[in-house]
Amino acid sequence: MPHLKNKDISIRYELAGDETKPPLVLVFGISMSCEDWFELGYVARLAASFRLVCVDLRGHGASAHPDSSRDYALEDMASDVETVIEGLGLERPILWGYSLGAKVALAAAGRDPSAYSALILGGFELHSVVNVDNDLVAETFAQGSEAWLSLWQQMFDVPKGMAERLAGCDTQALHALRLAEAEWPSLAGTPEKIEVPVLLYAGEHCFFRDATASMARRFPTARYIERPGRNHFDLMTESSWITREVIDDLSAP
Repeated sequence: MPHLKNKDISIRYELAGDETKPPLVLVFGISMSCEDWFELGYVARLAASFRLVCVDLRGHGASAHPDSSRDYALEDMASDVETVIEGLGLERPILWGYSLGAKVALAAAGRDPSAYSALILGGFELHSVVNVDNDLVAETFAQGSEAWLSLWQQMFDVPKGMAERLAGCDTQALHALRLAEAEWPSLAGTPEKIEVPVLLYAGEHCFFRDATASMARRFPTARYIERPGRNHFDLMTESSWITREVIDDLSAP
């Protein structure tokens, strides 16, 4: 498992695909890891069209797991992505984030809009609304990884490998991240800065569906697509649907 250091934080990444094709950096949501991009079929479907770089944000997968909320500022998590991009010498990659990963991806793009050739952002909101005194995510993390897995299993049929990883995730670190997220700044002023193509997507029943769809009016160049019948969780299993859109929109001719 290759790693790069972001100051004193070790960040894991995985490579796949065709090195001669455009670079595409992949960042999933909270408690997920590089393996999910592989297991859910994204890597297999994208490998012929892109040079793929999967990133484990701090607190996730095989990256370092700080246990203090001070280590999970949004700008620090965005710098995890930047560390991998700079360390691998990627030139103007496409950046794909889903859920929490979309917020981190947009934050990174907002810091240097010229550094990316396109964005793919799914199922998220521009401002995290987290009431730490009554937050289901934080409360579940506080109960441990088995409780976190159980919550996911109420939402969709969790694939076996993902279930094993969720049952083994570091909920102490993720609880710290969730507390930090309550203090993250709004990204409301960021879309207007992004002049490259943006593909926005969500499931019809995603709890961030309206927030994601409305962003299409805020980016100078954006398109929104929606998968009927899917929620925030089971949409992730629809890799064949979204990868077709990505390849059609953003792969090199």
